[in-house]
Amino acid sequence: MKVLIVDDEEHVREAIELSVDWGHYGIDQRLLASNGAEALELLREHRPEVMFCDMSMPRMDGTELLQRIREENENVQVIVISGHDDFRYTQAAIRAFGIDYLLKPFRRADLEKALEKAISVWEEKESLRSGLRESAYRMKQVDAMLEEQRLAGYLRGEIAYHDGIRPWFRKWCDTEQLWVALMLPRNQLEIINRRFDGDAELYAFAVSNIVDEVLHSCRVWSFCRLDAYQWVLLIGADSQGADGSMFQLYVRRISAAWERTFGLTVFTGLCEEKTIVKDLPGALGSARVSLLKSPVLPGSAAPSGPAPRLSEQQQLLEAALQSGNRSYAAELIQSFVRSVRQRGALTLKELQAYTLEANLMLDRAGGHDPAGRELPGLQLPLWINDLEEWGRLLLQQWWRLMEESGSEGGGSRGVEAMREYMNGHYYEDISLSSLSERFHFSPQYISKKFKEMYNTTVVTYLTELRMEKAASLLSHTEMTVHDIAQRVGYGDENYFGKVFKKHTGFSPLQYRKQRPQQEAHI
Repeated sequence: MKVLIVDDEEHVREAIELSVDWGHYGIDQRLLASNGAEALELLREHRPEVMFCDMSMPRMDGTELLQRIREENENVQVIVISGHDDFRYTQAAIRAFGIDYLLKPFRRADLEKALEKAISVWEEKESLRSGLRESAYRMKQVDAMLEEQRLAGYLRGEIAYHDGIRPWFRKWCDTEQLWVALMLPRNQLEIINRRFDGDAELYAFAVSNIVDEVLHSCRVWSFCRLDAYQWVLLIGADSQGADGSMFQLYVRRISAAWERTFGLTVFTGLCEEKTIVKDLPGALGSARVSLLKSPVLPGSAAPSGPAPRLSEQQQLLEAALQSGNRSYAAELIQSFVRSVRQRGALTLKELQAYTLEANLMLDRAGGHDPAGRELPGLQLPLWINDLEEWGRLLLQQWWRLMEESGSEGGGSRGVEAMREYMNGHYYEDISLSSLSERFHFSPQYISKKFKEMYNTTVVTYLTELRMEKAASLLSHTEMTVHDIAQRVGYGDENYFGKVFKKHTGFSPLQYRKQRPQQEAHI
């Protein structure tokens, strides 16, 4: 078995090569490349089973290399390694294809675990030829997500317009003019936790699937996420019936379908004029300007007084940080959110000003780890547009600062208490966010500490606990599947059935028939 290590930094290649007992995993040949072009040549010549791949490299970067691998149908399991903290789109793409990723700096244990997983997946693919259709589908998903990443880069202004941009657009868009809408999801954290059990990828799939259903009769369109809070809809201006009024109707239908299906609400900004590919970033800026006037608070009442100043809380928050007093930090931020709400008026532009101020405060308070590196993901997203969600995220970031500074406040005991809480309340609506609010730890810390202590994730632990209870009820009672689903915390019987079958190999009714009056063991 062969492994290919691709990274433009020699010390990273050496670190990976020297960290693993390759013979233990049956790997007898190691290949090294410093960029994507070299890696592609080695892939064609040696056909390695596993590849470690950096995302940021000269000549050919990781995104383009993944694209070429998929186009040439290379049968290699990829483990992406990256030093970037903004990893949303690449992360979603690689997960869609069933591969793994590591963020620098990584530990030897993480490296070995990812390698073991990659080898296991490769062996399964070799032995199960019937899985080719699924692989083809996943490959299509990866292609679509990589295309979305490239489009997002252009729309964000990260890629300048050049002669190669227009032919690339021609792959999916044969029209000269486009309508542009910018859509901002409002209550998505609540929706992800309440309707999708914390599964952000399933949520993203559902969002895109509704767009696809609404626009099935529209010949030319694209839906793209610039980040978690900025979604862009493009529709060809000479698509079937796609004049200005029809474009607005499509946007309203999509928004209504999201709200009707799972309760998601959005702000929408439209570019009033059609635009061409070259002018898309500018058109998007026009849509943003119209969105800044959107009222964040319902009712749009006249303000009752001067706007509260977040900076006045900085010294108090820093005192809470130094003492590790999580409850005090929560009281300060929740009090500020209440004062903003009680004032009676808040536009998105004003909330963005608070966001910029909050990010400056976080940075001043010490947004770095003990080694002096900047903490990834500490900044609040600029286009967040729900005040309650804004307050929860800000509080979680201050808790993260406490955790990184060593003010864990009984972290291990806290995680033990969370596990006991889940054991006794598994039937309730539990998510990382709800645990964070109840126990005063950031979601990132909970995820990390729970995995360290119990070698599983919070979501997996809760799901297995619920399935164990459900299996027992199926074996020992005559309760209906609907009632059992409700009893173990699932409001949707169909979704419960899918999760149960995934864990046991049987549908609930099949399980009851297969194992009557027997104790369940999952």
